[in-house]
Amino acid sequence: MSDAVEAEVARVVSSCRAMMAEYSAWNEKRVHGATLSTMYGDVFEFVNLRMETAESCLILLENEKVADSLGLSRSLLEHYLLFLLMCRGNKYFQLVDISGEGLTEGQFKARLREEQQKLVELQAEGKGAECLEVRKYRRAKHRLMYVFEGLKDQDDPDVVIPLHFFQYQNFRPDIMRLKDENYFQYYEDEAEVKKVLRDNQDGEAWRYKNYLSYDALLQCLELNDLAAPTVMHRIEAHYTFLGKFLHPTNGAARDLHERSNHHSGDSGVGIGQPYTARAKLLAALYVCFTIAGLLEEVAGLVDRAPSKYYADSGTTDLWSAIRSVPVGFPYFWFLFNDAPLYDRYLYCIHHATVDDLATWGGYEGVPLDRVPFNQHIYSHFSDSLNGWSNQRWGSYEPPVR
Repeated sequence: MSDAVEAEVARVVSSCRAMMAEYSAWNEKRVHGATLSTMYGDVFEFVNLRMETAESCLILLENEKVADSLGLSRSLLEHYLLFLLMCRGNKYFQLVDISGEGLTEGQFKARLREEQQKLVELQAEGKGAECLEVRKYRRAKHRLMYVFEGLKDQDDPDVVIPLHFFQYQNFRPDIMRLKDENYFQYYEDEAEVKKVLRDNQDGEAWRYKNYLSYDALLQCLELNDLAAPTVMHRIEAHYTFLGKFLHPTNGAARDLHERSNHHSGDSGVGIGQPYTARAKLLAALYVCFTIAGLLEEVAGLVDRAPSKYYADSGTTDLWSAIRSVPVGFPYFWFLFNDAPLYDRYLYCIHHATVDDLATWGGYEGVPLDRVPFNQHIYSHFSDSLNGWSNQRWGSYEPPVR
């Protein structure tokens, strides 16, 4: 079994490199239009740097540094969520904080209905069209969220540029976190300059909190209908699992090793037992699916570009490489692909009835919206590589043999 899994790791890595190669070759296949846009160049640079991170993940895997590869994949995942919004997050919001008014929950709901009615009346009069709706901001109490359409391109009003594109470009974490007076200065700032710096710091903190933090990314994905509630649950599970290898978490890396309960007490680099082949396969799949997701977004963005920017998007071969991933590795449940056969099988064993069996004809036919995601990423993935048998639902054949 270990040899088969190692061979599958090689197949996944080969798919990663094939997508990277096709992305690099795409330069010769795109046909530019009469007008150039720096926005697309900035987008390509964003993806280029993510491909570099993905390459680093693969190098770590080749050198048996599985936990470090998973930790770096957390960065890839976070950038992927941001990139979804940079490419398709056409709605943004502004918040009005009325928590200082001391309203009860009932009074706040009444105020929200009042603001919603005001907007309806303005829109009926042909005013306030730029505001799409007013809703409650769910991640903080007593804040009204006014939802707007993304920014229009001044030269092409039909093109909407997601606000996250600019929020990412303009964000300065050093301004947000570091105060000049705590570090070397040639001379002390004047009072007026200090006030400007404080305002800038507040602005960067607001940008991060509402647009670029992890919670903000989830909020904006939901706002733009880019992630259904079930997808949000999967994001949370994958993000939390990968975060264990980025942030101090006792036992996270050890659990991925052979004989993980053996403690030698020796000093050295890492621990004596090797990583399991299954852990290595899981890490490779994270890289593969995230690359495919990033390339799907950039290919879609160029496909949608006005012909004045690209006369031919040249994405045919790139799409072929992207779409081969969920087809070639259907046993890994990432964010937007269908529930694997093992998850369907497990659901049917524990929750489906004899009548369901007659209706569906087998566990393969279970309605996909019934199958919940399993939060125990590594142990569940490892189990999915085994063969199983059940008297009612028959046999589950391992996907890697």
